[in-house]
Amino acid sequence: MSISTMTQAESLRPIKQVVFLNPGYSTETFWGQAIIAASTTAESLGMHLEVFSARRNTDEFIRMGKQVLNRESPPDLLITTNNHGLAVPLIEISHAVRVPMIIIVNSLTPRQARALGKPLGRYPYWLGSVSPDHQQGGHDSMVALINRHDVLHGKSDGRGIALVGGLHDEATRLRVRGVQDALLRAPHLSLDRIFQANWSYEDAYRKVESYLRHQTDARPLRMIWAANDLMGIAAIDALKHNGLRPGKDVVVAGMGWTRAGIDHLRSGEMEVSAGGGALATAWSLVLLAAVQQGSLQARDIGTRYYTMGIALAGDPEAFLDRIPLEVLALQPMDHLINEVATLPPDASPFLPMPAHATSSSSVAAPNALTAAHQGARRHAQ
Repeated sequence: MSISTMTQAESLRPIKQVVFLNPGYSTETFWGQAIIAASTTAESLGMHLEVFSARRNTDEFIRMGKQVLNRESPPDLLITTNNHGLAVPLIEISHAVRVPMIIIVNSLTPRQARALGKPLGRYPYWLGSVSPDHQQGGHDSMVALINRHDVLHGKSDGRGIALVGGLHDEATRLRVRGVQDALLRAPHLSLDRIFQANWSYEDAYRKVESYLRHQTDARPLRMIWAANDLMGIAAIDALKHNGLRPGKDVVVAGMGWTRAGIDHLRSGEMEVSAGGGALATAWSLVLLAAVQQGSLQARDIGTRYYTMGIALAGDPEAFLDRIPLEVLALQPMDHLINEVATLPPDASPFLPMPAHATSSSSVAAPNALTAAHQGARRHAQ
């Protein structure tokens, strides 16, 4: 793989040994999905994937990153995230030791991007960023909640709350922006509070339980939007504990397409889940393979956002069983290399910035590369 912008046609060794530095636990649903997707894809591409998990410890994250980059036989590629803005010191080290690096899920903050410049620029071993289109996912999942609310309650006034992970991560910032964009078209509904629940069931349950017990607003609570399925399920349990019917009194959204989330979609207690975010590492490997095969240039990686699929509650007999298996991270994605290489610049699954410009005004399934086959909407009950 030749990257001429690095040091006058310096050639990088082929990408065979890949390290994925996971900021969370390998047993967490989201990161577990990401590891499965990346492992199966790496194997199909002739790469070996090694995973280190920092277990949500920021000091451990930096320590592990430094250790991997400085070891006697460093990897051919490091893939990690910018959770809590911690990617910058690793970009600097990767530059010093000449190990290519890709950031997934949370790319650089605007301030970091201004300081570091573009990929393959001041830090030429930083190849780019690959993330789901968080804003589109937040927007389209909120549109689904609004649509369902209006079926159940008409355009009566109501309020909602949002449950997010970390307040300063790109995923949170862009997903909430998408939610707020969708609400601009629904003046009868408003977002009352945004709670930081740290992607945790326990934290989300406590936040919703406390909110329900102390709410004073005369407008009824009609919607809960959660930035992952786990927090959405916590909200569902808190609603039921307080005598409310999720899916009827209050509509709930999640993100992630987890097995538990799908079960709650089937039951009707959750209305929508936006998915595909856990494929970011796998998509990064597909892009790198396309570069190595000469069908893409390294400069074409840049900052990439891919479409998130929207799965809606519907008929259990015809619902979610037809999702392409690679979208659920159960099959390798090596067969998509040629398709990725021939897509036009503005096509799904890879969307150039600004990604939010592609958000749909109504919920529709994206193309077959990343979409769930959308089940039929259920009728008002």
